Amino acid sequence: MPFQRHSDAKAVVGRRVVVYQLRATVNTSAGIETAYYCIIDVIQAFIAKSLYVRTPDEAQAYRNFTAIKKERGICECISAPERKIWAARFDFQDKDKQRWFYDVAMTEENGELLFGIKIETVSILDPMTIRQKLTLVGELIPMLTLRQGCPLKNNLWYIDNPRELTVFRDFLLSPRRSLPVIVITAVNRQSWQFTPHPPPFLVDASYLAVRLQGYACVVRLGFNATFEWSRMVSREWSVFNGACRVYYPSLDFGKDIPGRHPVHYKDKIWYWSFDDKHGPHAYTSFLIDLANRASGVCRINWQGLYFVPDARVIQAELQMAHTLHVANAPDREKALGDHVQALQLKLTASREESEHWLDELDSANETVEFYRQENMALRAQLESLRAHIAKLSDAPPDAAVPIPDGYAAMKNWVKQYLAGRLLLHPRAERALAKAEYLDVERVYRALLILANEFRNSRLGVSDEKPFRAALQANALEFSGAIDRSRAGAEGDAYFVNYPPGGPNRRLLKFHLEHGNSRERRYCLRIYFFWDEETSQVIVGYLPGHLSNRMS
Repeated sequence: MPFQRHSDAKAVVGRRVVVYQLRATVNTSAGIETAYYCIIDVIQAFIAKSLYVRTPDEAQAYRNFTAIKKERGICECISAPERKIWAARFDFQDKDKQRWFYDVAMTEENGELLFGIKIETVSILDPMTIRQKLTLVGELIPMLTLRQGCPLKNNLWYIDNPRELTVFRDFLLSPRRSLPVIVITAVNRQSWQFTPHPPPFLVDASYLAVRLQGYACVVRLGFNATFEWSRMVSREWSVFNGACRVYYPSLDFGKDIPGRHPVHYKDKIWYWSFDDKHGPHAYTSFLIDLANRASGVCRINWQGLYFVPDARVIQAELQMAHTLHVANAPDREKALGDHVQALQLKLTASREESEHWLDELDSANETVEFYRQENMALRAQLESLRAHIAKLSDAPPDAAVPIPDGYAAMKNWVKQYLAGRLLLHPRAERALAKAEYLDVERVYRALLILANEFRNSRLGVSDEKPFRAALQANALEFSGAIDRSRAGAEGDAYFVNYPPGGPNRRLLKFHLEHGNSRERRYCLRIYFFWDEETSQVIVGYLPGHLSNRMS
């Protein structure tokens, strides 16, 4: 959360950027009390060193304190030992004139000692320079348990037994996970072609785990485990045969987009180039750089932790509760005044946080608009090229497009041949795994009709006659899928989130159909809508029939 501005602090020029954030539990093997004060001692020593000040006596007694060093920085600490709540907010300028902003919080909850830290800076630095400057993080990591939904010893998990994969899946899906998980898989010796003797793995998991403590978790999947993992989560979400994959937090196999969790196959890793290096060593350096960059952008749920603005309010409430048992009116008035002041300061901090995120939103919108314009320009160029090819040939542009004989190839086939004209929504891609409709070729032909004749009629390139003729030639019918008034009664069946992964819902307004049987093997339905902005067909579900109250 952004800082409340202090009048005594040196004015900060420039836009603040989050460069590191972490939520973890403190290792309390020596007892919660010992761990609590040990963490505080480490942070207070760092504050004293960073501000070039001797911390006041209140700090040594683990009470509230403020430390100010003009031209250097300022610190505010809130302490409520009776609730095991401790928070510090400080900013300082280092010897290189770089300005840093730290927010730290620690709270006991259900027998665990929760810890959170967020670090911001003003100037943009490369990730490795930033990491070298985050010495406090390096001191704290050995004291923390990167539980992330389940504890990891030495930040590394070896999975050779497929029976562990259910726990691994729960670990990936855990809402408590705030770090990326890098999965390294065993090489299939039978398919290895690069050297006479294949390595068991292309990336050294032990080395990577040490380098990424506090930045990412590392998991190594054995050969047998990768087969079961593919069966468990489907091929599009799996990783196998020497490949590596990064699963980011907030993962949802049902609603997420696989591309948001990148996978790199062994062929690419073997020839990887990064930072004047080549091969698997270059790829390892790339993963370290990727994790360092991700540490500032991954969203973290801070629930249960109380940073300085919230800690002030809680401490004021504790003070008020204490004064209720005291007859001294001035003490009660002072407690009430402190509570009001804490709420006012929190309101100020919330307003500043709101302004901060609005600035972030403006910046993100500018980036989105830039790429939207680039996308539109590329689409226009693609349309021009397609029109030019059509003029040079007597045959339709898609006449030579091959028709696969199964559903497994459909996802990549659409991306290869229909890009920019038709998109398979992730929900439609998932439905293909359970497809039972027997006339596979008819489904491919229907998609080609949507990408060509239907799309041309929508763009005004032609009227509806070619579209209707193509439907008749392939024994297909076109109609509205369902009225919007009735669609709501069917829950989410006739809606998809579009763009994929976003919050906006779009109605699957139309469908192509063949056959009236309710037997899935003989009944074809393709549900879709037309996206005006991108001028393409969005297929939301196929090839089966969506149920409704009338069917």
